[in-house]
Amino acid sequence: MSGQDWGVHWFRRDLRVAGNPALQASFKKHDGRVVGLFCFDSKFLSRPDFSHNRFAFFMETMRELAAELREMGSDLWVVDCRPQEAFERIVESLKQGGRPLPATVSFNRDYEPFARERDAAVTEWLQEKAGIRVHTERDHLVIEPQEIGRPASGANFYQVYSPFAKRWFETFKAEEFQERIQAQKKGLALLRARASGKSPEKVFNLTWKKAWAQAAAPFPLPPGDALEEFIAQNRKQVTIEIPRAGSIAAFERLNQFKSALDSYGDQRDIPSIDGTSKLAMFFKNGSLTPAQVIAHLGLEATPLKSDRGPTKFLKEIVWREFYYSILWHRPDVEKTAFLPHYADLAWENRKDWFEAWKEGRTGYPIVDAGMRQLKNTGWMHNRVRMIVASFLTKDLLIDWRWGENHFMKELLDGDLAPNNGGWQWAASTGCDPQPYFRIFNPELQSKRFDPDGTYIRAHVPELADLSADEIHLPRSPMIDHQAQKAKALALFKRPG
Repeated sequence: MSGQDWGVHWFRRDLRVAGNPALQASFKKHDGRVVGLFCFDSKFLSRPDFSHNRFAFFMETMRELAAELREMGSDLWVVDCRPQEAFERIVESLKQGGRPLPATVSFNRDYEPFARERDAAVTEWLQEKAGIRVHTERDHLVIEPQEIGRPASGANFYQVYSPFAKRWFETFKAEEFQERIQAQKKGLALLRARASGKSPEKVFNLTWKKAWAQAAAPFPLPPGDALEEFIAQNRKQVTIEIPRAGSIAAFERLNQFKSALDSYGDQRDIPSIDGTSKLAMFFKNGSLTPAQVIAHLGLEATPLKSDRGPTKFLKEIVWREFYYSILWHRPDVEKTAFLPHYADLAWENRKDWFEAWKEGRTGYPIVDAGMRQLKNTGWMHNRVRMIVASFLTKDLLIDWRWGENHFMKELLDGDLAPNNGGWQWAASTGCDPQPYFRIFNPELQSKRFDPDGTYIRAHVPELADLSADEIHLPRSPMIDHQAQKAKALALFKRPG
């Protein structure tokens, strides 16, 4: 390639520089002459499960990314249009100005149904219509769905977690995956240096073309900062305090969790303590990836069969990849049950009960605590997520899709594949070997995982003065658990 070749990196859910494989490949190929592009796709912004809070966190992450790119002599174009329209405008503007087109457009792969269709269409246009090379890499999955292979049963893909996990661990031991983890350690060294305050010039061993970026870079898009415009428009809709965003904040959280990793197996189910990683919100927007986490925590040789914290945590990452595999092979699960015979259950779907559940007014303390934590912070402890999901579907007999949609609207870490998989697991409509009669008793769950009532007191302050024995008891409950359990069992015995 000539010395004046340049590239565009299309950011989506990979909002970081360090350890960004497609971005780094483009930097290397073009000797640093790369600008970033992000498109506010109207289809994404109009989704029924759109979250203003998560969007605010996402934009703060982009703000951090843009600042870092500009420090390096690059830039981030943030445009208010669909990706293909953005590329069409870029190409047309460059041609009219007699300036060279980018030689490469790079991006990291995504696996959601909408993203796969979008990426295929944009790739075809870039390569066939514009003559621009497209370079993609894996990023937010360690092992992609098509790399796991078929189960011995002859099925097209793994539909049960346990055999999937076994195959995942076997695949992960292969040299190519171990090499990728080692490569991530180099990216982490860059991130560690950035977190310590070192300048970009000392961090990145590349020849940055600042003169090119400042004077000769092709900036064909209309003036105006779409990012700041969207931040201003969205700010009035935000209902919670948005936490620190960006790759450095993610790395600092990872370091905090590292010290608690050994006790993860014992503490992860106790909602009153900080015993989980809280990294999912960073995974969602790509400030950090599971591969980077595995590398930083030294989990590459972790065994499948162990009760220790590192194995239990790595299995949670595998659960995430399992749900992405399901979504890849069965994209219809985004809208319907994985198990066809439970696709049309006769849910009661009482709207008044649903509103009470959302507001934390069910009369079951552990359920109300979880729902209020979600509403007030944009996050909920994972054990409590299972409790409230079971309560909605098995006690209130409300369609799991209502709960899934609400979680996506409220969670800062709302992510289609794991959220959908978790809700279908709770509702017994998903790819799960357990029978449909898995029904959590909220009172027993409360006594087991919040024995002193510390979590409940933190989020349901009107119960703070009750004793440890009293605090778990339902208070004017909206339903009787045992009666609703019987109805749920009957419902699943006559699906549809």
